[in-house]
Amino acid sequence: MKDLKNKKLVNKLLFWFLLIALVPLNIVTSIQYYMVKNSLTKEVDNNLVSIADSKAKFLDFYINEKQKNAAIIAQMSNIIEATEKYQKAFNENGINAREYEQIDKRYRRSITNYLDIFTYSDILLISQSGNTIFSVNNSKEIIGKNYYQENYKNSELAKVFDRAKTLMQVEISNFTYYISNNEPAAFIAAPIFKNNLIIGVVVLQLNNQEFNKVVNDYTGLGKTGEIIVASLVDERIIFTAPTRHDPKAAFQRYINIRNDKSHPLNQANQGIKGNSITIDYRGQETISAWRYLPSLNAGILVKMDVAEVFTPLKTLQNIVILLGIITLILVIVAAIAVAKSISQPVIELTEIVQEFAQGNLKKQASVLSNDEIGQLELSFNRMAAQLKASFETIQEREQELTTAKEQLEKVLAEVQQEAHQLASQLIQSEKMSSLGQLVAGVAHEINNPINFIYGNLTPANEYIQDLLRLLKLYQHHYPHPVKEIEDEAEAIDINFLIKDLPKLLASMGIGAKRITEIVRSLRNFSRLDEAEMKAVNIHEGIDSTLMILENRFKAASNRPAIEVIKNYADLPLVECYTGQLNQVFMNILANAIDALEESKIKNFVGLEKLQIQIYTELINDEQVSIRIIDNGVGIPEKLKKLLFDPFFTTKPIGKGTGLGLSISYKIITEQHQGKLQCISSPGNGTEFIITIPLYQNLKKVN
Repeated sequence: MKDLKNKKLVNKLLFWFLLIALVPLNIVTSIQYYMVKNSLTKEVDNNLVSIADSKAKFLDFYINEKQKNAAIIAQMSNIIEATEKYQKAFNENGINAREYEQIDKRYRRSITNYLDIFTYSDILLISQSGNTIFSVNNSKEIIGKNYYQENYKNSELAKVFDRAKTLMQVEISNFTYYISNNEPAAFIAAPIFKNNLIIGVVVLQLNNQEFNKVVNDYTGLGKTGEIIVASLVDERIIFTAPTRHDPKAAFQRYINIRNDKSHPLNQANQGIKGNSITIDYRGQETISAWRYLPSLNAGILVKMDVAEVFTPLKTLQNIVILLGIITLILVIVAAIAVAKSISQPVIELTEIVQEFAQGNLKKQASVLSNDEIGQLELSFNRMAAQLKASFETIQEREQELTTAKEQLEKVLAEVQQEAHQLASQLIQSEKMSSLGQLVAGVAHEINNPINFIYGNLTPANEYIQDLLRLLKLYQHHYPHPVKEIEDEAEAIDINFLIKDLPKLLASMGIGAKRITEIVRSLRNFSRLDEAEMKAVNIHEGIDSTLMILENRFKAASNRPAIEVIKNYADLPLVECYTGQLNQVFMNILANAIDALEESKIKNFVGLEKLQIQIYTELINDEQVSIRIIDNGVGIPEKLKKLLFDPFFTTKPIGKGTGLGLSISYKIITEQHQGKLQCISSPGNGTEFIITIPLYQNLKKVN
């Protein structure tokens, strides 16, 4: 700094220009670089975590769906019947007997169809004693083998069969190398019941191509990202599916974790999720996220190469260096130019001051001249006076701005609150409108085929009765048919068919009628997007809502069934917005069900049975009243005052928005010029009273 004091003004200005310009520039660019790096890393981390979570959930959903399909197949009547027939033929004569071939000819095609319907690779039927009595692929390595024998009892197929039979539930195996088709395989086993007794187990082999297609979806993972699914077996992480960089990785590649228990895939298999920068099996540095797959008892790891992730950062670094060089050149040029423009007038002023010091008082050119220095001195006094006046004015303006700012913040807070409420209500309304359109479309699409089915059941039943009568006449007049007919009758169990076929038709009729009723209720309830007010039957809207909620009225593990008592008056048609009114019914009835469930969970004293009562009545030929009453625990007075406030809810976080009753209140009071009241006290249940005019805008309905 001592040497700097002796430097010329030009050099000093150049030094300070460079110091002031380049130091902040370096600091800012360095901070920006690390901020961008951290932001990019965080973004990639979040993306990988999101993909890992999404992929894990999808794989669990995929496996759960496959397990549900297995349970459905195990309950199929032809599977139950085939298992008995195959088992009997196998036990009596083995798989090479004529009886076995006849049974196989009868059932193989129908069972094979399930491969295409549910996309499995193979379907096995295993008897209760462990014998493989059927395989769609008819593999010689497994057909006729017993999985309790020493050679097979330790296989994954034998284990999953034993678990399904022992636990009497659907089970899934770990991925294993399957000798039948020389590739990895996983199996889902489901017990087959008849008269509540296990008669065998159906085992379904997962389709590897379908599973690998799910795993090898690299959307959002760039050019180097890949997904690894692996299982822990004897201190080794074994890859169970191909990877992007190693298509033959399945059961060919593994990671020994004996000396590295912290490996991400080991953590994933232990149920520990996480994300960090790791070294993968190729020796590449990657950003990874890992999760546990409970349905497969395996881990999933999603990763991308660090080199690809930070490619934009390298480009940014080169741009920053180039900008730094350009900035340095511009600063030097600007510093020299500014230094000369400042130093020249100062030198002239210095000479004049030196002459003043020597007593040359005649030379006062600078002060009296119009150049920059003279104007600067003359302007200073004017500036001081103006500055004082400006300062006082600024203080006054500052006070005014402070007051205005406070008022503006208050108004802004109110506007934001109103906007938030309006946005939430619009979102809720849009959801209900979309739901209405979706339900209406589904109901319409279902209605046509079900009407076709329902309409053809009666003639089908008549035709079958005619055939059965003809068959009985034939049996009566020809009690001893030829042996081929007698064998076929025994093979298809003709007596069982005669007895069971009418039952099947009756069951189909009941099911079709039930679907028709549900579709009608859905179509009535789906008028959520109708903006036009029209005259409707209020009772149809209530009944449609009850039909949709019917499943919630049934008994559950923690409570008995909820009894619904309807007391409908003889009402005329009512002018209203049908969809909006159905939304109000749905909200109040759903809240009533929640209240009754909470009452039962809390063991409310005196609550022997759960009831919801619905009353309708006509008031003075001008208004309609709908009363919905439950016998739950009731609502305290301090909470009842807040029921219709937006965002108020007594439900746990994630189970309620607090907008349902608020929106319902606006629908009744603003859209229908009616009233929505709540009568309740602790221990006496809750009653909601909806009162709306019979006619809107004084316009009567003919």
